[in-house]
Parts: sequence; C-alpha cells; structure tokens
Amino acid sequence: MKKLIFSAFTMMLIGNSFAETEKVVPSNIDAVTVFLQGAQIHQSAKVSVPKGVSKIIFEGMPQNFNKNAIQVKGKGEFIIMDVSTRMFYPVPETPKNLDEIPLKILNEIKQLEDSLLNLGWKLSEIGNAIEVYTSEKNILMNSGVIKGQATNDSIAALKDAMDYLRVKLSDINGLLLKSQRKQAEMNSQKIKMQNRLAELNNYQVNNNHTPKTLAPIQQVVITVSSDVATSGSLDLNYMVPDAGWSPAYDLRADDIASPVKLTYKANVYQNTGINWENVDVKLSTINPNRSNVKPTLAPWYVDFYQPIQQQSYPGNAYNAPSQINDDYLLKEESLELDNVTVNNKKYASKVRETEQIANYTQMSENMAMVEFDLKIKQSIPSDGQYHMMAVKTDNIKSSFEHFVVPKLDKDAFLVAHLTGWEEMNLLPAVANVYYDGTYVGQTRINPSIMSDTLDLSLGRDNGIVVNRKKTSDEEKVKTLSGEKIKTVEYEISIKNYKLGSINLTIEDQLPITSNEDIKIQMLANGNAEYNKEEGFLIWKEKIESKATKKIKFSYELKYHKDKTLAANY
Repeated sequence: MKKLIFSAFTMMLIGNSFAETEKVVPSNIDAVTVFLQGAQIHQSAKVSVPKGVSKIIFEGMPQNFNKNAIQVKGKGEFIIMDVSTRMFYPVPETPKNLDEIPLKILNEIKQLEDSLLNLGWKLSEIGNAIEVYTSEKNILMNSGVIKGQATNDSIAALKDAMDYLRVKLSDINGLLLKSQRKQAEMNSQKIKMQNRLAELNNYQVNNNHTPKTLAPIQQVVITVSSDVATSGSLDLNYMVPDAGWSPAYDLRADDIASPVKLTYKANVYQNTGINWENVDVKLSTINPNRSNVKPTLAPWYVDFYQPIQQQSYPGNAYNAPSQINDDYLLKEESLELDNVTVNNKKYASKVRETEQIANYTQMSENMAMVEFDLKIKQSIPSDGQYHMMAVKTDNIKSSFEHFVVPKLDKDAFLVAHLTGWEEMNLLPAVANVYYDGTYVGQTRINPSIMSDTLDLSLGRDNGIVVNRKKTSDEEKVKTLSGEKIKTVEYEISIKNYKLGSINLTIEDQLPITSNEDIKIQMLANGNAEYNKEEGFLIWKEKIESKATKKIKFSYELKYHKDKTLAANY
C-alpha cells in the first residue's frame, strides 16, 4: 500500500514537472514595413519565462494575417521550440449573484424587457393592419367593376366606378403608408433597445459599464523551454495583405538659377482592422510574394516543321482530307478561330497555334529594390484611406531653357532639363510641378522608358515678349516661261525683360512640297539650323537682360502663273 501511494505521488510530481504553463503577454505594434502590396508587422514584448516548458501567447493580430509567414526571434536564456496559431473564443462571464449588479442596471434591464414585450404587441397590431389594407387594395383592384367586367357598362356607371376607385384607393394607400412608416420607426426603436439590453446583460462590475468583447481573438502561441527561470524579449513578425503604398512626387523650381527640388511622397493605406499608433514605418519596393525557389531548366527540344496541306474553297469552305490522323486533333482553345468540323471532330484549319499574349510579354525589373525609413513615428488608422507621408527631398541637377514657336504661340515656354534622376530609385508615378511657388500642372515620371535627361515643362514665361511679322511678300512673273516667283520674308523679334540672361530656342519653318512643279528655295536663314527634308528652322540664342534680338529669314516659291497655291505662303 505504501509503495502504491509513493508511486502515485512520484507520477504526480513528474506530471507537474512536464506541465506547460500559458501566459498572455501584453504586446504592441511598434514597427511596420509597408510594401507596394502588403505589409509586415512587428510586435515585441518583454517576457518572464519559468523553468521548464511554457507557452507565451501574443494577441492582437488581424483576422486575415498570413499564418504561414510568421517569424519569431527571442533574446534570453531560453529556447523557442514551436510556433503555432489558434483562435480564442472568449466565454461571457456571468455575475456570481445578482447583488454584484447595481440596482440601477437591474431596473433598466427590467424596463427594457417590458418595453420590448409591449413593442412586440404593437408591431403585431400594425402588421395586422397592413395586411388588412393590402387585402382591401387587392380586392378593389381585382373587382369586376373596375376591370370593366360588369354587365352595366354605361358612361355614368364607369364614372361612378372611377370616382369610387380614386377616393377609396387614396384612403387605403394613405392608411397603408402611415402604417408602414410607423412599423419602420418601431423596428428601428426595437433594434436600439435590443442592443442596449445586450450591453446591460454583458455588464461586468470591474469594467465600468463596458461590456466585455466576445469577438474571436487571433493568437500566436510560442512554446519555449528553459532550464532556469529567466526573463527576455520576443519579437513577432507576420504579413498582412490589406495594406500598401504608392509613390507621388512634387517637382519645385524657384528660379532658373536654382536646381529643381524633388519631394518623394508616399500614399500609405491599411485596412487590417487594427490602427497603427505611433509606430516606426519603413517603405519598401521589395516584392515579398516572389518565389524563393531556384528555377530549374527543362530539356529544350528542336524538330522540323511539318505543315499540313489543305485546299480551301470560296465561301470559307474547306476540303476534308481523305486521310487525317487523330494525332492532329487540337483542343478548341489552342487553335485559331478558323476551324473545320469533319465527322463531328474539330481540326485546325491552319497549323500554327494561336499566339497568346504572354508570348509578347517581357518582364523587366530594372529598378533597384530600395527601402525608405521614415524618421518620424507615424499613426495610420485602419480606414482604407490614403495618408500622405513625406519620404525625402533631393536636389536634381538642372539646366533651364526657354522655347518659343512664334508661328503658333507668342509666349515663351520654360523647360527644365533634369539629369541624375536615375540615381534616385524612382518608381513610375504622377508628379505635381510648381514654378516660383505656382502650381503649373502634372507630369508623369516613368524611369523604365525615360532617357538620361528628363525634360520638364514649367509653363509660360511672361517676362519674354515675342513678335513675328511678315516684312515682305512680293510676286513677279517671267513673261517667256510663265513662271511666277513669290518671295516672302519674316522677322522675329524677342525682348528679354527678365533680370538675367536666357537661353532661348526659336523654332519656325519653311514650306515643303512633293509636287515637282513647285520649287522652294531658301534665301536667308539668319544662321538657323535648317532641316531641308522637314522644313524646320531652329535658332539657339543667348539673350541678355533687357536686350532685344531680331531674326530674319526669307524664301522664294516658283510655280506656273496659272496655278494657285493651296494656302497663303
């Protein structure tokens, strides 16, 4: 007997030594890494680990967090043995006795229960009234008199029937609408009363009239083991899909003597169901969903092309081959639209399979994967709305140039040539453009297709006045040959009213023709760059402050005097 008691006591001690204790540790979201799609959340907590095997529980994860992407790190004299997840369903706690609930709460519960009972009878009464009014309306509308099925179909009888229908139907509709409105108001009142009653029934003395939440709680269970009682810390990382960010830019130019300032901004959103309060935010362009499995090559076979000869006939008819092999049977989705059906079998009318759009898709990943650490802690509510955050500001090497096309517009346009932007790891996005504190418009930055220099239009510059006028337009005819010669001269004048010098590009043109009977000859181009094939004239001038520049160019047209040009040149 003593041996039996001793054995039971020993087994109890052994069982206690292997018993696992569970402890929920308070933890907060202290940092997040937001990707273009998705986010990684970092939670940490200080922990006290007892001797032996124990379970430390983290709570507060979103409902749809990725359970397969959990990472746990720890610091301390303990070993992390296992990490798992589970859903915890709180059980509502009921008071041990009614005396724990204040009398005021009990009275309100009783009043609400009585009111709900009384309201239920009233709703039944209104429901019966609505049913009666609806039946009367149906009987009235289906009456033989109203439908014209009565034997007495005189005008007087019809008029009396219509008057009765109008009066009676108006009364019924009024009563029906009044009852339905009253029913809707009572139902709304009933819902409010039921919600309040549920709060009071969940009342707990220790939570200051706030009912305890009964929503399921996501938990991450971390099993640890330690030879001694110790303390340390645990860091928990996991992925959530309902978050992301997109880039945006501001390009600001104060004057033509200063570089353009680029402000890198981020529109961050999250709809995880949990607010991020005062957390460190890191923005990343890395794609966390990319596969980490090394690709494997498959054998690449080559063979001769063997076409199938088929004779076609007018009307999109096809000659069925006398001998056709079922090996050439193709699925409908893998061949072109031109098919032929022979003996209830579908064959390809052409050998070539339909080329899918994927065959013409080229994947390009030429932008660096970068991360931006925001220096200031951020608070991002779980509302699914974009929240603007400034990432960084850089100066871009810039040169400025004015452009004018006086034939089309008398205003000069300021253009900034930006270089060195490719070192900033920009993503495709829209940029707001500002010049001298004024909003100019928007442009789109797409690093994958832009050249080394980004030309940025900063709008019109009213400090430059341009005038273009025709100074000569002469015509003369050669009597013997009947050839008409038209000589035209233009003058372009530019006045720089700005405080500094400007680099100005002037563009104009000469007419060109593909008609051999019309001959065009340049007489004077004012030292312009002349593109004879397209007729373009380009001048690049540096104009000092308050200075005026005049440019003249002329040309002549030769054609037969009996012909008329299509436009005035």
